[in-house]
Amino acid sequence: MTSKLLEEKKTSLKRQLGLWTAMFVVMASMIGSGIFGNTGIIQSAVQNSYVVLFLWILGGIIALSGALSYAELSTLMPHAGGEYVYLKNIFGLLPSFLTGWVSFIVAFSAPAASAGLLAGDYIHKALLVIDPASEITLFFSDVFGKKLFGSFLIIFFSIIHIVEVKKGGYLQNLLTILKVSFILLFLVFGFFVIYQNPHYDFNKNLKNVPVEWSGVGLGLLFVMFAYSGWNGASYLAEEIQEPEKNLPRALIGGTVFVMILYFLLNLLYYWSTPAQQLEGQEAIAAITASNLFGSNITTLFNIGFFIILLSTISATIMIGPRVYYAMARDNLFFKAAAHLHPKFNTPVMSFIIQGILAIIYIWSGTYEQIQTYMGFALSIFPVMSVIGLIYLRKKHPHIKSPYQTPFYPLFPVIFIVFSVITMIVSYIGRPVECTIAILAVLSGIPFYIFWIKVIHKNQDVREIRKNILNYPFK
Repeated sequence: MTSKLLEEKKTSLKRQLGLWTAMFVVMASMIGSGIFGNTGIIQSAVQNSYVVLFLWILGGIIALSGALSYAELSTLMPHAGGEYVYLKNIFGLLPSFLTGWVSFIVAFSAPAASAGLLAGDYIHKALLVIDPASEITLFFSDVFGKKLFGSFLIIFFSIIHIVEVKKGGYLQNLLTILKVSFILLFLVFGFFVIYQNPHYDFNKNLKNVPVEWSGVGLGLLFVMFAYSGWNGASYLAEEIQEPEKNLPRALIGGTVFVMILYFLLNLLYYWSTPAQQLEGQEAIAAITASNLFGSNITTLFNIGFFIILLSTISATIMIGPRVYYAMARDNLFFKAAAHLHPKFNTPVMSFIIQGILAIIYIWSGTYEQIQTYMGFALSIFPVMSVIGLIYLRKKHPHIKSPYQTPFYPLFPVIFIVFSVITMIVSYIGRPVECTIAILAVLSGIPFYIFWIKVIHKNQDVREIRKNILNYPFK
């Protein structure tokens, strides 16, 4: 065995995650607060309820198009890191470093911080009904208590995913099953109540008025926020068993399942509540639950939302360190982040760095602003990756992935075109935030120059790239 192969074997993660874990990661990454709050905002922007439902279907098609494209990329390059790996191998080190940079400063730590704080909010709401005078209720009523609890969740899930990949995967599976089970119960009992009550009129509740076309782009933007996470399994590609089979199944299967779930939830929203009552509301799932089951269901709903947030925290913490690990393995990040624990075989320092950053966001209260600014930046690199797939097909036609995107180039083009339209609309609607997002991406360039000039001692970038592990196009 050559020294290069020995080195790669020594620095590779073990393939110990199965199909269901990979699929559950996709589902857990996607199902978050967006589906429970964005429909009211979209209804207010678009006005026509039929168009709102169409946008949710269109968003699912766009996400599925991305998943179909990533299935080919991930089986061709089944290594940890997602977009970082694809852009490194297709376009070079600078774009890959920038996607890793954005992942480091915001993509995983800020959502984990946000979900951690929200988890404390929903526990507090449930406790106010169960026992409003207890000490634990008073603890969660204080901002300090919620931040402390959020920090505990970050530390807890970080330790779980550090200590054992399989056990962390099992926990993620359990939380995702509980999350999906709660939503399915909500749907089943909701539609049952509607079926039993002849006064419900679906068409009457829908608002069939002229479309506010100026709001359609904004509506699609909020839909795509709710679908983000469809690429979750690609970050774990190096640890998934039989990636040539399981990665496409996880990416596509998880996305299709969530598409169906989202559409059914939106039908339930409109079937139970007039569109006028949903307009501009953020807690539309709570409004729907109250209309269907009465106010007493609020406590159960808050507990269910808490479980949903736990699944989101776990998935986010599980995925992020794989990006930092991949960068550090290529000497484009702190070397300690690539060190695998001899017993746990996990990148411990990557988890620690991410956890510290998430806790800083919790205590500084800056996570909301950061997510607002960076939503635009996070959409840039998946588009570049799918463009890279088209480029690969032309540049290296002799290289065949174990999985081929069906009806190529239809789905990659769908994803690219609609993603670019969404980004343009975002910039028109929120120029200040999007400009800040672009500047945040560009802020990684000085760090990239530092790593090339100092760490790699001004070595030619083409030589660095060729010497990097897992580079398939030599």
